[in-house]
Amino acid sequence: MAENEDSYTSESTDTFSRVARGTIDSAKDVGTSAYETASRIRHGYMQTLNSYIGQPTLKYANYLWEKFPPVRWLVYTLAALNSIPLAAFIGWSILTFGVVTALAGVGIVVSQGFFMFLGFAVFIPVSFCLLCLAGIWATIATGLWASLGVANFGLVQLGVVKNPKNLYGPKRIAEAGIHDRDANRVRS
Repeated sequence: MAENEDSYTSESTDTFSRVARGTIDSAKDVGTSAYETASRIRHGYMQTLNSYIGQPTLKYANYLWEKFPPVRWLVYTLAALNSIPLAAFIGWSILTFGVVTALAGVGIVVSQGFFMFLGFAVFIPVSFCLLCLAGIWATIATGLWASLGVANFGLVQLGVVKNPKNLYGPKRIAEAGIHDRDANRVRS
């Protein structure tokens, strides 16, 4: 009985998968054909619109322009009389655009300055604390390094340590072969 239920479940799952795949494929096919149909209709509509409205209107306007001089007079007069107001309107548009952009820029700068102030209100104290900590650590490290040198010198003078660890003394410099530039000789 359990085998029948498992086989029934697997068969129903396979059937469901096939149906789902078929549905997705058919949906893709319907979408593709709808897009192609819409493209054909749009192209046909634009061609029809151009052939019935665009071309006759252009032919009629061209006929009026060439055969009826008052149309040209009207267009030239309109262009001449509207050039000054059009120039004033374009200038006004540029001026208002500049003013609005400047105001927006000032607003952006003010808001950015406010947020920079807030950032500096956090950054400067944190930076100062870190600077103080770095100075304290550098002072401690320098003190330890100096005390190590003093202890080394003292132990060598007392004879407790026979091998001094003075890496920067004259003997170490001569062993390293560091040359004096002025005299062209090894420092000793």
